[in-house]
Amino acid sequence: MDWFKCINNCFKWGCYTPDDVRKFVGYEKITAEQFKEITGEDFATPSEGTSGTTDGSIGSEQVN
Repeated sequence: MDWFKCINNCFKWGCYTPDDVRKFVGYEKITAEQFKEITGEDFATPSEGTSGTTDGSIGSEQVN
């Protein structure tokens, strides 16, 4: 099976989101480079950290 072609077509048809395609990198069916080719987005690995800054709080309430 040509995983790249199948995943690429499903993404183009709107069946897969970028998050769906990202899972196939984890399943080792496509590479991070192929992810970028399909979605146009860079593949961020968990080791790259959070996507934004945080205030260091935990939970849903802030204590002053």
